[in-house]
Amino acid sequence: MQLETDFFAIQDQIPVSTKIIYSGPIDRLMNYKFGDLDYRTLAFEFETKEIEDYQGTSVMNYANTEVAYTRIHEPKHLHPERDSYSKNKTLIIKEFSKEADREEPYYPIGGEKNKAIYAKYLEALKQEHPNLIVGGRLGDYKYYDMHHTIEKALETYQNQIKDG
Repeated sequence: MQLETDFFAIQDQIPVSTKIIYSGPIDRLMNYKFGDLDYRTLAFEFETKEIEDYQGTSVMNYANTEVAYTRIHEPKHLHPERDSYSKNKTLIIKEFSKEADREEPYYPIGGEKNKAIYAKYLEALKQEHPNLIVGGRLGDYKYYDMHHTIEKALETYQNQIKDG
């Protein structure tokens, strides 16, 4: 088992018979031969506020299209028992959604064009990398909430690793 390794740095050294779990972008895996899939990514803006508590919770979502950011994170609420930050200050992190380039894809974007490209990648993957298991948001090209991500990972282990 090899962890914390850049797959693309060693892929030519891996025997075809080796079972691999890949959770990165499937279009990158296949060298973009059918084109780029569309993704969104995130940008973060950090601010220190001269107030003890900015929003009263660790994460507040903003669904209003007139607000530029999608969330504000206030980390001090995650572990208040560890808060060594000044009682008169707090850190907030504004999260912005934006179009992704090839370097930082976070969230797949649906649509017929992307579904067609993804289907081509899946078919080619079966032929070219029969022992490679793709998964996660980027490998499955599907949005998952975190609890679904964990559930899917456990199912993959049970069905394709442990019993496979």
